[in-house]
Amino acid sequence: MVILAIDTCQAALIEGMVFSSQGPVAGAEVRAYPDYQALVSEKSTRISSAGEKPGQYRLELPPGRYFLIATARQEGKTLFSYHGLNPIVVTEDFRWLPFFVVEQPPPDCRPGPTGIGGLVSYKNHPLAGGTVSVYAVNDEQFRGMGILTNTIGPDGRFLFDLPPGTYVAVARQRFRDATSMGPLRKGDLFCYSDANPIQIKPETICQVEIPCYPRDDLAGFLDAENQDPRGRKEPDRRQASLQDTRLFQEMGNPATESTPSAILSGTVTDVSGQPRPGLYVQAYPTSHQPIFQMHMIRLITDRKTKSDERGRFRLELPAGTYYLVAREKLGEAPEPGEFYGLYEETANHTISLLPGVVTTEAVIRVEQVMTRE
Repeated sequence: MVILAIDTCQAALIEGMVFSSQGPVAGAEVRAYPDYQALVSEKSTRISSAGEKPGQYRLELPPGRYFLIATARQEGKTLFSYHGLNPIVVTEDFRWLPFFVVEQPPPDCRPGPTGIGGLVSYKNHPLAGGTVSVYAVNDEQFRGMGILTNTIGPDGRFLFDLPPGTYVAVARQRFRDATSMGPLRKGDLFCYSDANPIQIKPETICQVEIPCYPRDDLAGFLDAENQDPRGRKEPDRRQASLQDTRLFQEMGNPATESTPSAILSGTVTDVSGQPRPGLYVQAYPTSHQPIFQMHMIRLITDRKTKSDERGRFRLELPAGTYYLVAREKLGEAPEPGEFYGLYEETANHTISLLPGVVTTEAVIRVEQVMTRE
């Protein structure tokens, strides 16, 4: 392991507390890595120092992009947390970032059909519902639909048939909008296993338990007999912890929620001009994506609606520029026979919306893809 020296004159301060379900964990450490490969190999590590209270940590980092984890020991058990906002953008501003650490059972790999299976759990109970996705290791963001996404069964179990390789498995459960693929909201569950990345060999299946912890909801995470120990300063600290959430949202959107809205309406038709009802219309912000790429349609954006019986649709969006897609299904590559189409009125499939302006008669033409004669 390489521990890098810090130039404190240029460093930003991250501070917070590490909690288990029993409360603050004394002696916990938070570590920062410049990229995911460094995390896996435990190189280029920056380690926190202890704060004034049990469970509190302080970490000084030069501005940049980091992957943060927390580790702790409690009652002879090893506890771990991978922060759900990773990678976290650190600026010269103060950040308050709490960690919820949980026990991490080791994976069980044995001969069988090649793939990854296992159990998603929350507070030592199977998690019913939500989704689990597998990602390529070089993805690093580990957001969206990944290589494959499955629904978690009512018994908390999941299974992926995969070719040999190395994968990262992440599960999530959203309570407000189960179909959304945007940032998690308060109380939503983020689930990550210390077994990641998981190496799958030929004719081997690895059974993994993926434990969950809630986004920004300490009261829900603590056992019933434990009280929130943060006291009156919690409102200010919570605002600090949400700064990185806002950064992530702004990176994926051309405007924040405070941007004046625009109204987009139009029609979905087939190539002969007949309206197509019941199709999803999705708007993807063009920020950081100057060219439309097919992997984007595997992400389920919050900016979506369905065409009505006349093929009409209406979306209220922050002003900006969007890629428009119409299709039958969400979160997968187009299937043979599926009606699918892009907005074709501009060469790059984008439409620009001005603040306070109603844009009408946007037409998206769809046709069945990969049909066989």
